[in-house]
Amino acid sequence: MPTSPHMVNVLSFLPEAEHAGIRAGTSTYDCTGGIQSAINGANKVFVPAGVYLVKQLNLKSDMELYGEGPTSELKALDNSTACEFMLVTYVRDGGTSHVADNMRNIHLHDLKLNGRVGEFGYMQYFYLLAVNATSDLTAENVVFYGFRGDGMYVGSGTLKTSERHNQRIAVRNCLFDGGVKDNRNGLSIIDCDQLTVYGCTFTNIGNSKLSHSVGAIDFEPDHNWSVYRDVTISHCKFVDIDTVNTAGITFFNGHQAAGNIHDWVVSDCQFTNCYWSIYAASKPKPVDVPDNLSVLNCHFLNSVRFDMNIGGLSHTQISGCTFERSPPGSGPGGDAVRLGAFTNQTTKNAVKTVITGNTLTGIRPQMGAIGVYGAIGMVCAGNTFIDVYGPCISFAEDASTDHARSIGNVIISGNKARRTQGSALGRAAPMSFLGTSNQLRVVKGQLVLQDSYNYNNDIQTGITEVEDAADIQFVGAK
Repeated sequence: MPTSPHMVNVLSFLPEAEHAGIRAGTSTYDCTGGIQSAINGANKVFVPAGVYLVKQLNLKSDMELYGEGPTSELKALDNSTACEFMLVTYVRDGGTSHVADNMRNIHLHDLKLNGRVGEFGYMQYFYLLAVNATSDLTAENVVFYGFRGDGMYVGSGTLKTSERHNQRIAVRNCLFDGGVKDNRNGLSIIDCDQLTVYGCTFTNIGNSKLSHSVGAIDFEPDHNWSVYRDVTISHCKFVDIDTVNTAGITFFNGHQAAGNIHDWVVSDCQFTNCYWSIYAASKPKPVDVPDNLSVLNCHFLNSVRFDMNIGGLSHTQISGCTFERSPPGSGPGGDAVRLGAFTNQTTKNAVKTVITGNTLTGIRPQMGAIGVYGAIGMVCAGNTFIDVYGPCISFAEDASTDHARSIGNVIISGNKARRTQGSALGRAAPMSFLGTSNQLRVVKGQLVLQDSYNYNNDIQTGITEVEDAADIQFVGAK
């Protein structure tokens, strides 16, 4: 039977005796069957203001599901696995690995999805919206509230072994509110070719019982055939993503092979009170395969630890951003930008990083406002450092246990270092321009940086040029 193109009202598929209770939010009626019938029978499905208790609703191609805004609420019926996926395209092994077979052209807007995490608690695989083997889906003006696992999951299927690919997914002007910090991710991306996230707010997301893969947006491919590329995240807010080891955005480049994972832009975003704002769970590479992460014109305020930890990413640009602690010197201490990492007994060196035109104010670093643990190629130029409580730029001099840590091909030029007269901590910032560290502690070190240059920096009188009179030699290319 062909699908009707006309608009239907879901109340027409629900008992009239329940309408008043649905509008008032007092009905206990299971609306799943009625709403599913509406979806099955029409291309435009309208959800009037009210609270609709539902289990799983299956979406289809060429459809629009919409309401009147947050007053049109789909709410998890109960705590059973029947409510594992509130809205879903394909489950289990539905769909195929060929994008030509994808479900497509789905528009969801002006709705609230409520997973009731405050009542039912954390459950990893319970998603409000699960998107698998889908092309051209837009979620717009949707409130993802109280999700138990992920708010929105863009996956390769609900069976981990299924190869499925998504294309052209857009998430615009949505609110991801964990309600209570007993969740997994606001938006989890396993597979997506061309993702746009615009104008969204992520808040109250976290889980103190989990140590990783938790936060606002998490990119976590599972297989070497997983795809996430051509990603744009812009004009978004990340607020109070602050439980331990929780990130505003996590980029993971594992399973990178044959051009399947690359090109990510984060621009004009605000990060406030995040444990990590942007974190790269990276793996070392046998060859230099560009990740191409660009972070542009963003504002980072009062990150608990690092604003950006880019680990072993290759070809990262950080430009026009503001990194700030207010009051200056506050917080437990963490670098604004950390290059390189040593985790799981393995060194990851950042490769070809460009840091230009940024302002770093009031940072109380662990290593330095820019802490260089391992970097093969770095340009740090045209940045302004103000009231840094330690070195502006610090280099690790200790050897990692795998002897793979490396720092070289460094250019530092045209930067400014300034100290203001006042201080919220009652003392001037103990500021230096350069420094060295050992075991992440500032020390009087000796370091020779090959194929490297340091020139034309404007350091205010009274600021120590090299912390603890360390000996740092920049040896230019021969």
